[in-house]
This record gives sequence, C-alpha cells and structure tokens, in this order.
Amino acid sequence: MKDRLERLYNRIFHSSTMFKQLVIFTIIVSIIPIIFISVLLFRKLSTMVTDDLVNSHKQVVAQYMSNLEEEINHYGDSIDRIANNTIILNTLMDNTKEKNPYKKGQEVSIEVNKSLRLKNNDVLRNCMIYSNVETSLIYGNRVTMIDEAKKEAWYTDNHNFLERDYFIYSSNHKKSDVFSLIQEIVYVDTVSFQRNEIGLIKLDIDMNQIFKPVTKASEISSFYGVIVLDKEDNIIFSSNYDDNKIVSDLSYEDRHNDDIRYYNDMMVMSDSIEDYGLKLIFLFDNSTFSKRKTEVYQAILPIIFIIIVTIICTAYIFTRGISKRAATLVEKIKVAGTGDLSIDYEIDGNDEITILDKQFNHMLLKLDDLIKKNYIQRLENRETELRNLQLQINPHFLYNTLETISSIAAMKQAFNICELCQRLGNVFRYSLGKNMGEYVTVNQEIEHIQNYIYIQSTRFVNKFEVYYSVEPDIKEMRILRFILQPIVENAIVHGLSKKAGNGILEISVSQEYDQLFIRIEDDGVGMTASKVEELKQYINSDMDCNQKENSKQGIGIRNVNQRIKLSCGDEYGITLESMPQKGTCFTIKLPLISGGDFV
Repeated sequence: MKDRLERLYNRIFHSSTMFKQLVIFTIIVSIIPIIFISVLLFRKLSTMVTDDLVNSHKQVVAQYMSNLEEEINHYGDSIDRIANNTIILNTLMDNTKEKNPYKKGQEVSIEVNKSLRLKNNDVLRNCMIYSNVETSLIYGNRVTMIDEAKKEAWYTDNHNFLERDYFIYSSNHKKSDVFSLIQEIVYVDTVSFQRNEIGLIKLDIDMNQIFKPVTKASEISSFYGVIVLDKEDNIIFSSNYDDNKIVSDLSYEDRHNDDIRYYNDMMVMSDSIEDYGLKLIFLFDNSTFSKRKTEVYQAILPIIFIIIVTIICTAYIFTRGISKRAATLVEKIKVAGTGDLSIDYEIDGNDEITILDKQFNHMLLKLDDLIKKNYIQRLENRETELRNLQLQINPHFLYNTLETISSIAAMKQAFNICELCQRLGNVFRYSLGKNMGEYVTVNQEIEHIQNYIYIQSTRFVNKFEVYYSVEPDIKEMRILRFILQPIVENAIVHGLSKKAGNGILEISVSQEYDQLFIRIEDDGVGMTASKVEELKQYINSDMDCNQKENSKQGIGIRNVNQRIKLSCGDEYGITLESMPQKGTCFTIKLPLISGGDFV
C-alpha cells in the first residue's frame, strides 16, 4: 500500500517538469487555502450580518413593546383614577331627588375629563361611566345609566366582558375596531364596610392607532408588520391582512415561542403582554438580509479575485525563472556526462541553484585535474607500496627475539627480565590486534592495561601503586579495543612521575543503567583550571592535531575520544576533572554492549 501511494505521489508531482510542479505546488499552498479562507469568511460575514439584523429587529421589538405597554398602562392608570375618584363615587351614590340627573352627569363628566390626563387624545375614542344605582339617575357626556349600555352592541356581544380587563368590538358600522378597557366601580360603605358594585368604566381606544407599527424612513429595520392575538389565539389586529395566513401556518409552539423563526422570506419574532393576555407577532422582510449579503459579496469577491490573479501571475514569473535556470544546470550535467569537462560558464544569481552550479563547476575542475594526474599517482603509489614492503617488520621476528632474550635472562636467573619480556610480548600482540576485532571484552582490555602498567612500574621503579575495581557482571561486556592505554600513559607520565613521592592510580569499571563508566584517577601533580579547559577544548575539537601547538600530551586522549564518538555517538566520550597537586580523573562513558548483542 505504501509503495502504491508513493508511486501515485511521484506520478502526480514528479512526472512532469519543474515548472509544472512549482505551479501545482503554488496552487496547493496558496490558492486552495485562499478559497477555503474565503468560504469561511463569507460564512462569518453572513453570520455577522444575520446577527446584526436580528439585534436590530430585537431592538425594534423591544422599543415597540415598551411604548405599547407604557401607553396601555397609562390608560389603565387613568380608569383607576376615575374608579377611585371620591367626587364621582359620591355623585353616583347621591340619591337626593332634588338634584338634577343632568347636573350630576355634568359634574361627573368634568371629573372624568380631569382624571384622564391623556397624552395622545387621537388614540382615545371614548370614555363612559355606566351607573347601576337605580335610585340615583345620572346622565351626561361621560356618564349614563347601565340600561343605556344594554342597548349597545358591545354589551350584548360581550356577555363575559367583566371576566377580563378588555374586549374588542367594532364601531361606526364595522368600519374601525375599538380596544376597550373596562373596570368595575366599587363603593365601600364606611359605616357598614359593605362593598357595592355601583357601575363600570369603559375606555375605548382606537386599535389602529395603538397597535400600528411606527416606521422611520431612516431605519430599514423599522419597516415591519405586527399581528396581535388574544388569549384564544384569535387575530384582533393586523397591520397587513395579507400576513394573516402566516398565523394559521405557524404551529402553537411557534406562536408562543419567543425565539426567532423563519417563515418563507420572513423573519418572525414574538412577544407578549401578560397582564392582558396579548400575544404579538412581528414580521420582518428577509430581503434586507439578502441585500446586505449581496453588498458584502460584491465588496469582497473582487478583492479575492485580484489576490488570486496576482498570486498566479507572480508564481508564473518566479517559477518560470527558476525552471529555466534549473534547466541550464541540467544541460551542463548532460554535457559533462558525455566526457566534456571543459564547461566554464556560470549561472547568475545568489540562490541555491547558483551555489550548486559553482560547486558543480569546481567539481568538474577537480575531476579533470584528477584524471590528468591519475596515471602519475598510480606510479607513485606503486613506488610507495614497494618502500613500505621493504620497511615492514615481521611480527614473528619480534616475538622470537623477545623469547630469545627471555631464555638468556632465565639462564642468567634474571627472572624479572623474563617477566618483562613476556609482558612486552603480550602488549605487542594486543596492540597489533592479532585475532582481535575492533571490540574486545572489558576483561581483555584490563589484562592489557595490567601488562602495560607492569612495564611502566618497572621503568619508574615502583613509584606508584595501582588499584583495580571491576564489577564482576560487566567483565564480559564489549568495549572498543585499546582505549585505556593512552589515558593510563597520560596519568603515569604527566601526573604520577612528576609527583614528589609515591602515588596511587585507581582504575574502576561500573555500570549505571544502560551505560558503562570507566574511571582512571591519579593523585599526581594535576592541572590548572586553564590547562583543563584547554585540554577539554582540544580533545573535543575537530581540528587536525598537527595544527595545535603543545598538544602532545592530549593526542592519544583526543584520538580515543574521537573513536568513541564516531563508533558510539556524540553523547559518549571522555570527560576530565583536575586540580593542581590533587590529581586528575578521566571518565570514559560508553554504551553497555553485551556479548550476545555484539555481532
């Protein structure tokens, strides 16, 4: 599956010229994200426009409801004042026969007009008090007997009007609807505290005036429709009778849900006046929303188009230039492939193609020079090989010579010389690496160091003592061959030999987690902090040792450190600590390699 996908990828992206590949890459990384971002932007702007219109509609509804409730409550307060007016109550209850009913009616009418105190008299159609005190007749502009009310259509058509605070009826031969607020007039006898219903007040309000939407030409959201429903969901007012069908199409939940809903091309919002059981449905035309979205699209689409065209043109110009320069380099490589190495013209510029072209030209010059010198070098190499063969020493000759010296020493009973020859032979065998690879066991490396230290202790006449500490479990672990001798030699020659008196050399091998640590510590003369820092920089640098003055002390250590890093990784190697007249400690950090893991 992976191979198929890789072949498909190469077929799509690497089967054509660099120019086409760069164009495809430009489209993928620039145009497609721009289109994607544009879609998200349009959606976000559409949401913002919608939210803006919804908030605007909510403000309109809130303002409308605030004004309506304020006006209706004002009318309710007016009839409350009339019902509690002491003069009106006393006049209605005045049953003295001497007083003229029309004069009493005039007094009550004056008090009613005073109590109304309405801001907008255009909305008020009428306000009448109907008395049912049969013993006290009264007639006037604002008051009459209840028998007169029973003759009117509103009374006969609304038998249960006293059970609610309002009712609706038509006047002037059904040409206009009236929203009537009604309230009983109650008189309480202060002596007997008996409650008497002595009449009622009816305040007529023009429905068209109180419920019609207030439109402002400066605000688009002000153009809306209103439908008013009573407690039984009957339509009692509609600013546009063509919208009444919407109410029948809406479910009961939709009519009583205050959330925003959409019906065809209308945005529907609801609110209510709980005190009167009125439900108001507001209808907003969605054409405003569509118009605003169109304006947004018309403003943004040209910008996106210009950006895409600019990207395509810029990508074409730059891609064409890069592909031409790359094609020139390919042509030079083809010419060089025919054997013509005399190409000397260069590609202008400062980018990677120019650098590659310069390196290619340099390579051609080097290659041409190598080809010309190849024959001479072969002759010189053969001469060198012959000289090396002549200078080679046969190891068997060296071992035989040491055995001869050892035999003569034994005959002379110089057994220390015998031991020294044997140890030296073992050192030579280990150094030459006969029958050994690059890796040896810890035990083999320690045995070699013991032979080496024996020779050095003989040389320095037992000037130091040596202590070994090797954990038994790690004796068969694998380490690089010949990494301890240069460090031990440094400790003996530069540390212990220069100390006044005898010294101590400690060699310990331990395991910490999955790592192996070898410590070579002496109590010799030590080094100053500057010398330690200089040696650290030298053994960890990549410079040629011949370029470093006074570096003979660290050449072997540096070579060991470089071998460890090349073979095991940069996290491994040699670290050192030293103090003047206190001694020096070298620590070798190696990976833990068992014999089973080593192949």
